[in-house]
Amino acid sequence: MIEPTGPRPATVYRRRRAIALGAALVALLLTIWLVASLVGRSDPQPELQAVTSTPPSTPPSTAASSSSSTTPPPPPPVVASPTPPPGPPAPCDDAAINVVAEVGKPSYEVGQQPEFKIQIVNVGQLPCTKDIGRSLRELVVTSADGSTQLWSSNHCFATEGSEVRVMQPNEQFTYGLTWAGSTSDEGCRTHSRVGPGDYLLTAKVAGKAGNPVVFRLS
Repeated sequence: MIEPTGPRPATVYRRRRAIALGAALVALLLTIWLVASLVGRSDPQPELQAVTSTPPSTPPSTAASSSSSTTPPPPPPVVASPTPPPGPPAPCDDAAINVVAEVGKPSYEVGQQPEFKIQIVNVGQLPCTKDIGRSLRELVVTSADGSTQLWSSNHCFATEGSEVRVMQPNEQFTYGLTWAGSTSDEGCRTHSRVGPGDYLLTAKVAGKAGNPVVFRLS
């Protein structure tokens, strides 16, 4: 190494040289760090992908537990219609028969003759037989609270004869008549005009009654 020369002591020049070398080393390290930072920033960044949400076509409870599963879910059970037993249809249970009363319109004037209907429907799943003859059908008019019977179709109309029907599921039978707007009694002996007010009409078949229907006389 060349010895320092100059008017000052040699230690001064050595100290200056050491400082210069240290500064050069710091500058070199700073340059290396800066280059590394620039290289790191130039790396391509991942692009954000658009996300779309599609409502599930099936309820969450039936969704597959794992998207990697290749086994399709089992199909829903098929409810087969009951097969009628061999032979003629059995008699209809009361639960399979629906009895409905109908009034031609909600309100009539006193003196008019309201139109009444009785509907008999097989609401079961199998054909069945039912006697719905005139002797078993009845329409009854009562007071609005249902406590007093005012008229019955069986008091003044013929009630003889049977009518045994094979009723298919959802098959409906309808029968109608007109009411004179007066009271009746057993044997159709006495009558009196019914005044204005609300009344109930109830249909019955073989003792089974449907829901009463409200109508008005004004």
